[in-house]
Amino acid sequence: MTILSIDFSILYPGVCICKDFTDFKWLAAVNTNITKKDRGQLDYVTATYPNLKIVYTNTKRSSQPEYHLTERVKLVNYLELINTLIGEIKGLIQPEEKIICAIEGISFGSSGNSLVDISQATGMLKQKIVDHILEGDASRFFVFSPSELKNAIGCKGNANKFDIFNKFIKDPILEEVKSSDLYRLVSTENWVADEKRVVSPIIDMIDSYLGVVKIHQLSK
Repeated sequence: MTILSIDFSILYPGVCICKDFTDFKWLAAVNTNITKKDRGQLDYVTATYPNLKIVYTNTKRSSQPEYHLTERVKLVNYLELINTLIGEIKGLIQPEEKIICAIEGISFGSSGNSLVDISQATGMLKQKIVDHILEGDASRFFVFSPSELKNAIGCKGNANKFDIFNKFIKDPILEEVKSSDLYRLVSTENWVADEKRVVSPIIDMIDSYLGVVKIHQLSK
């Protein structure tokens, strides 16, 4: 069984691809401008850890002088982001693999345009997954609430990024993940986290792993 677990966001979506709860690969996209230092660190990650892949979008969202132009720019960016993710995912799975997909549901802590934008982009992604990854079979598609996913790894429903990061290092639930490239990265590279932040999209790849843990719980 291959599980495709997605922590989707517009800026830093993360994807975990897990086969039989023993083999792990991660994919992430950077859909925003980042510093030269951050780009260097992420390039180091992809060069050093072969099962971690980070891709970058060419288009970026920006405010335009007219509403319809702003919305068009966003649409073009979402299309590139989602098509890039789907293309990369298809390159990481075999055509004969039967996929189960888990995705985090939309957090309604967002408000205003942010909630509209993430809802719109998530809907576009869901359709692409069902059509192009699940061969039209929506019965293999699971949407879990953010609190369910945090509970799955043993954190409270309101746990923050640092709580998830620290729990992943101390007790990721699935012992096999300790042999993965992502676990090696966060266990050995001090720059991944400090007292202020966990570097994106590293934390987003960790978040994408939670769907795998949830599916593992359900399978038992």
